[in-house]
Amino acid sequence: MPTLKQLSIALGLLTSDHAPVPNEDGWKNYVWRVHAAQECLSAEDGYCMLVDDKWDWKRPQYYSFSFRADPKTNSVMSRITLKNEDPDDDDQVCVVAGFLNAAGEEIGIFFANWRALPGRSYTREAPIWLTTDVRDIATVAVGTKQCDVKATADAENFYRIRLELKQR
Repeated sequence: MPTLKQLSIALGLLTSDHAPVPNEDGWKNYVWRVHAAQECLSAEDGYCMLVDDKWDWKRPQYYSFSFRADPKTNSVMSRITLKNEDPDDDDQVCVVAGFLNAAGEEIGIFFANWRALPGRSYTREAPIWLTTDVRDIATVAVGTKQCDVKATADAENFYRIRLELKQR
C-alpha cells in the first residue's frame, strides 16, 4: 500500500507539464510548469508572473514565480513567493527554474530551498547573471517539490549545472 507521501508525489507528477530538461539534468520528483518567456522579455515595467500554483495539492499552500530580464546587465531577477495558508503544517520547499533558449538548451538556472512556516507568506528575490544574451530566453521551466532541509542531491545538482553554464 503506498504512503500518503508516495501518493502525493504520484498525483503531482501526473499533473506536471512536460519539462524539456529535468530528468536529463537530474531533477527528481519535481512538478513542472513550463511557459514561453517572450512576452516577459519585453516587460519593461517590472516582473512577469509565469507561475501561480500549489506546491502541495492537498493543502492550501501556494507559490508564485516571476522574473524580470535586464538586457543592460544581462541578468535575470527571479521573485518567488511562498504562501502557506495551512495554520498547522510547515514545509521545506525546493524551487528550480531552468531558462532555455529556442533550441531547448539551458542557458540559466535558479534553485532555492526555503522553509514555509504555517500561516506565513514570504517573497524573496535572487539575481542570475547569464553568460549568454538574456534576450535568448525562450522558455522557462519551473519545478517545485517538498524536500528536506539539506536537499543535498538537489543543491549539488544546481551547483554542477551552474558551473557547466559558467553562471555567476
